[in-house]
Amino acid sequence: MLFNARHLSLALAVATGVKATCPNIPLTQPFYPATANCVEYKIPVSTISENGVFPLSKWEDDYAIVDFFAVASTRAGANYPGFGNKTVVENATYEIAASFCSPKKINGKETAVIPATHGIGQGRSHWNSPYKPEEYNFVQFAIAQGYSVFFYDRLGSGESQKVSGFTNQINKQVAILQELAVLVRRGRGKYTNGLYPKKLALMGFSFGSYTTHAAIAARPDIADAVILTAVGFNATGLNINGLIRSFVPRIASLQNPLRFGALDTGYLSWADKFVQINTYFKYPFYDAPAADFAEAKKEAFGIGEFLAFAAPASVSAANFAGAASHITGVTDYIVCNGYCPGIWDEPAKTHYKNAKLTQYLHPGSSHNISFHHNATGAYKVITDFLAASRL
Repeated sequence: MLFNARHLSLALAVATGVKATCPNIPLTQPFYPATANCVEYKIPVSTISENGVFPLSKWEDDYAIVDFFAVASTRAGANYPGFGNKTVVENATYEIAASFCSPKKINGKETAVIPATHGIGQGRSHWNSPYKPEEYNFVQFAIAQGYSVFFYDRLGSGESQKVSGFTNQINKQVAILQELAVLVRRGRGKYTNGLYPKKLALMGFSFGSYTTHAAIAARPDIADAVILTAVGFNATGLNINGLIRSFVPRIASLQNPLRFGALDTGYLSWADKFVQINTYFKYPFYDAPAADFAEAKKEAFGIGEFLAFAAPASVSAANFAGAASHITGVTDYIVCNGYCPGIWDEPAKTHYKNAKLTQYLHPGSSHNISFHHNATGAYKVITDFLAASRL
């Protein structure tokens, strides 16, 4: 019998005491840091979630979607009918595409793993930018500080399983993240390239931060720390009607049939790059090519995700007693209606009253900190927080 590479890996696992890992798949992402060992997985994630039932007509063109959002963002005093509060409990298993990177040069911090959840309109490349990675790549920065990062395409995005945009929503995403955290932490290296994590710091961006917040609020035992970026909890700053109008949503499959043609009409995208710049960027603190890259890499999002993306903003995480960091740009358009000082600190402090909370407003930035000038300055705040929290 030939002693092939598979036998060799199993023999090494036995000899070194390292558990043989789940077979990873060929790499599909366009870039990984040269200083990291990176692998990819397709992970079956079984969940139970209580999902909202949105009574939406399945529109077929942008005329219908424009009218829908005009009605949905009408002032409350008009007494238009809402979406109701009907829910349904769902048991489901989804296939989630994920990457795991650990440093080639270890310093003891590599067993602290950061599971990172991206926002609306992004994929996992939000954390691992192939465009000017020395300036805009969080994974590369974290690896240089010795940390490992687990990052994934959310349900409906990138290479993860697709479901209807009319049913995809934050409750499903929360349940998936909770189970992924368990699989990463207790999986005995199965989805971490043989590494046994000792600490977990859940990290989110925008919608991913609200997902992370809801996940840790409901199950505070799944992580040692949380890092919420591009997040705000003050209703004064969360101008939802203004955001709906500013996004100028269009049916994704009609906007870009080549990329999104297989998605149903419940998946949307903003109209053009200037919409993204208006809501995610702040002039003059970004370079136009960086905004162009973010637009080229944008992902479609489900109407159900968009309508209730900030629903967890009123949820308390008082049962979480670990370390917590909240970060956004001083001039965040989405969560602070353009200017955070004076409205941002609360109710976040109350929500995390039993946690070891640090809050930081990053200068020269709006919502998408990772593609502004001095993104690495924000990255340093994050890794310094981890170090100070003994992670």
